[in-house]
Amino acid sequence: PPHRTPTMNVPAVNDLQQKLSAVMEELDHKVFRPQQKAAFLCQAKCTDMSGPQEEMHRCLQQCGEPIARHEAAVMGELQQFQQRIQRCVVQCQDRQAGQTTPDTKKYEKCVSECAVFYQKELKELRPKLLKKP
Repeated sequence: PPHRTPTMNVPAVNDLQQKLSAVMEELDHKVFRPQQKAAFLCQAKCTDMSGPQEEMHRCLQQCGEPIARHEAAVMGELQQFQQRIQRCVVQCQDRQAGQTTPDTKKYEKCVSECAVFYQKELKELRPKLLKKP
């Protein structure tokens, strides 16, 4: 039979999810919204240009490039972070794979250790994510 992951209630995992959500919210308010505003203000000026339409379109595109680049970089960082967490949890699952009866307590302890470790990692990653380009 295929190995099933036991369902679990690990407070450290909930803490990590809440902390990650808080960082995402902070990122949105402190970094992305101001950048979005700057891009919109820049784009509004493009519509005042008297040149050909292509020039205005180029201007509009250039205004949006900085935030698009920064969002892509931040999302890449977050994706890598989440993949590292997943790999840690998969290792916990692998340790259970050979067991005829999975040890839920041992599995939850392992997953909890992953969550605690990555809470510390998130603390170090946060300033890097919030740094304006």
